[in-house]
Amino acid sequence: MKKQFFLFIVALLIINTSQAQMNYSPYELNINTPNEGTVYKKYMLGKTFLGANFGLSIPIGSYGSNINLGMGLGLQAKYFISDHFVFGASFNFYRSSIKDAYLSNLDTMFVRVADYENSLDDSLHLSVLSVDGASTLYPFTLNLEYYFSPMQRFKPYVGLGLGFYVINHNIEITTNKDKPQGFRDEEALFAGSALTSNFGLTPYAGFMLDFNELMSANFDIKYNMIFSKPYSSSLTFNFGLMFNLAYKY
Repeated sequence: MKKQFFLFIVALLIINTSQAQMNYSPYELNINTPNEGTVYKKYMLGKTFLGANFGLSIPIGSYGSNINLGMGLGLQAKYFISDHFVFGASFNFYRSSIKDAYLSNLDTMFVRVADYENSLDDSLHLSVLSVDGASTLYPFTLNLEYYFSPMQRFKPYVGLGLGFYVINHNIEITTNKDKPQGFRDEEALFAGSALTSNFGLTPYAGFMLDFNELMSANFDIKYNMIFSKPYSSSLTFNFGLMFNLAYKY
C-alpha cells in the first residue's frame, strides 16, 4: 500500500512539472518581469544596435609629434550575424589642437618673413597678429567583432576594423593687412589647409553593458593604424549608448 501511494505521489509531481514546462514561455518575458535576470536574452542572432559615442584620441608617432589630445563624437551600428559574431560600421571625428611649441616656432618664422617683406617695402608695415591651428581625424571603418558572453548583461568583445582615414590639418596665419606674394608663398609651404586620406586597420577591444533590453552602454579602446607616409596612428577611447532596434515595446 505504501509503495502504491509513493508511486501515485511521484506521478502527480511528474504531471505538474510537465504542465509547468508547457506553460513556461521565456520569450514572452520582458525587462519588467521579476525573473528576467535568469531568462534575459536567450539569443542575439539578428539583433541590430545603433548608437552614438563620445571619444578621446591620443595621437601616436609622427602624427602625434605636434598634435595634442583630441576629443570628438561618433556613430556606430552593430548587427549580430550569429550569437557571437557581429558585423558593424563606425564613423568618428576627433579634433585636436596644435601644440603650443610648434605654433610658437611658426610664429617666430613668420615674424621674420614679415620683417623681410617690410625690408623690401618700407611702407608695408606688415606684422603677424596670431598663429593658430588644429587637426581633425575622421576614421570610417567596417568592423567584425567576436563576443565572449553574448547572453550576459556584460558582453566583452574583440574586434578588427578595416577603414578609410581622413586627416585635415589647418594652420592659419593672421596678419594686420593683406599678405604680399612672398609671404603667401611661405604660407603655402608651412601653413594653410592640408587634407590627406589613407586606408588602415583598427584592432580593438571593448564591452557592452545592458541596462535593459532596449539600451546598452558601449566602451572600446581602438588602435587606429593608418597606412600613410610618414606612418600615423592614434589610440582612441570611446564611450556611448547603443539602442536595440529589434526591441518590441
